[in-house]
Amino acid sequence: MSDELQDDEIDLRELFAALWDGKLLIFIVTCAVFLFSSAYLHRAERSYTVSVTLRPTEDQSSAGGNLGGLGGLASLAGVQLPSGGATEFITFQAMLKSQEVASRLFADENLVQRLFAGEWNEGRKSFLRPAPSTLGNVKRLLEPLLTGEGQGAYVAPNAARLAEKITGAMSVSEDKTSGMLKLSMESAKPKLASDLLLALIRETDGFLKERFVISGSEALQFYQQKIAKARSREHREALAKLIAIEERKLMLATRDGPFVVEIMMGPDQSLRPTSPKSSLILALGLVLGLFLGAAVVLLRKAFGGNEKKVSDS
Repeated sequence: MSDELQDDEIDLRELFAALWDGKLLIFIVTCAVFLFSSAYLHRAERSYTVSVTLRPTEDQSSAGGNLGGLGGLASLAGVQLPSGGATEFITFQAMLKSQEVASRLFADENLVQRLFAGEWNEGRKSFLRPAPSTLGNVKRLLEPLLTGEGQGAYVAPNAARLAEKITGAMSVSEDKTSGMLKLSMESAKPKLASDLLLALIRETDGFLKERFVISGSEALQFYQQKIAKARSREHREALAKLIAIEERKLMLATRDGPFVVEIMMGPDQSLRPTSPKSSLILALGLVLGLFLGAAVVLLRKAFGGNEKKVSDS
């Protein structure tokens, strides 16, 4: 047992001795990797974070609260309670990244051309496949070999691609305490990100407004048919209150202005770039350089030792 401990101590001593002997090489490799990290930061494109904070409209919140107190009346009248503002707010969050809303955004040709600027050909006034980069050519050659899938045909920007782009670029978070919704997007073009967020909020809210006008009109017609056939006074009173609530919501949906959400703050842009993170990349470059330098030294010692043993034999 003591012999094994002694061998371990000798191995550790040899390891540290080898690293100390190769300290100059470790220093050179570390400096090279650190300088490479610095060069990357000088060439990297800076991105800023743009955010917008939303809250449910007061009219929607009050409408939802009024409907919530009519559960017993709706049950008495034998009808289904209409959805309130809270449900519309949840639907708003779900629809932000949908293709339905993206198709409405796609009608803004100027915005779409700015979002897919690398594919827009001003001379032909159409979208074309961008010229592949060196890395893109390597990927195109290796992908069939590694995955068995060939390169797909070029698909010009459409609602599906726009929805995919929004999903990848935008993050959505909800403050459970205040009920507010925060949309944020990191981009090298903060003005474009701001325009996209505002257009996305406007089109999503407009989509829900139009959909509610249709469903609300149908619900109102249904309640009016029910009240015409109601025999008891309690049923007629319950249906009359539901009709009044539905008419109020329809009035809110047909007016100008926001329907489900309104902007509380923003668009706000970060003062400094949020990507790439300079301090993190430099620190990683330093650590990676140390490990890489140590690995080179130990490999040189291992192969050098093997060569010496071969020559001695």
